[in-house]
Amino acid sequence: MSLRVSLPSLLLAAVVGCSSSGGGAPTGGNGVTGSPTPGADAGGSGGPGSNGPADMSPGGGGGGGGDGGNVGPSDGGATGASNCGAPLDKTAPMAASIVKDGPYSVTSYSSGLPSSSAYKSLTVFYPTNASGPFVVVMLSPGLTEVLQYLQPWAQRFASYGYVAVFVEANDTNNDSEATRATGMWAAIGAIKAENTRSGSPLAGKLSGCIVTSGHSLGGGASISIANSHPTDVKAALGFNPYDPSTNFSSIVAPTLILTGQSDSTAPPAQHGRRQYDTMSSTILKEYVEIQNGAHTSAISPGTIPGQYAVSWIKVTVDGDERYRPFLAKAASGLSDFATTLP
Repeated sequence: MSLRVSLPSLLLAAVVGCSSSGGGAPTGGNGVTGSPTPGADAGGSGGPGSNGPADMSPGGGGGGGGDGGNVGPSDGGATGASNCGAPLDKTAPMAASIVKDGPYSVTSYSSGLPSSSAYKSLTVFYPTNASGPFVVVMLSPGLTEVLQYLQPWAQRFASYGYVAVFVEANDTNNDSEATRATGMWAAIGAIKAENTRSGSPLAGKLSGCIVTSGHSLGGGASISIANSHPTDVKAALGFNPYDPSTNFSSIVAPTLILTGQSDSTAPPAQHGRRQYDTMSSTILKEYVEIQNGAHTSAISPGTIPGQYAVSWIKVTVDGDERYRPFLAKAASGLSDFATTLP
């Protein structure tokens, strides 16, 4: 699918350090402290009414980290390996922790990575004190967006034990969802090669498990790759994903859509909710719509987006059931919610 849009540019200034212990311009929302403060978004059409389950957590432990609850597994940790081979987290997630960066220190690099005509550059974030083999989470930006826009997501994913790869677009101000999808697909091949490249910090440390993600046009690109390469990704995440027309019925990977009720650039009824509804009811999928959220309601982890995105990968890719309670409908802050998770 070739989609070309022309949206006013964002004015966004957010840099999070990489060392830890249908219409208007993309705009402000649910970001972390110091995150972007883009131009005005007067709001847009809201999504359909909530039809998600009141509680899907094991034993009835509903609620999410964003509402101040204390939901969390009672066990202190886990033994064994994830579905992709890495050890499971030693510490069980809790409501207070799931809305923050994870336990691992993070560093990044961009030198030595393959160049391609399909993207401008790649930046890799990875945990320095975690054991692989690592799941790789790809990150594609929206129109006008550069690294600083999605760096909080890269930091968040890497701090939870994943390798996060930001794919910079060749022409971030003018290209399309299809172009971003082409760039991400090329970048997936490039990062896989890091597993065998001499001198790579990730040589021998990658699992081969790939997750796609992105914001706006990049979010549309993320689920488009899952649609066109259904057996090549383990999960897909779309943050305020822009795509008003594609039928996503070919997706088989677990897919999470995070969007905002008042997103006037990608109104839920024409974008996020429509995308979700075109996916098969037989796959694992979840739709999370942030109450009063604008087009950047999921551009950074904040509280609600981070809780769901990290938990989605932990549960559907790693197989870590301790994160399942945080995929239930939050007690507050959502305008619509739907899921096929059992």
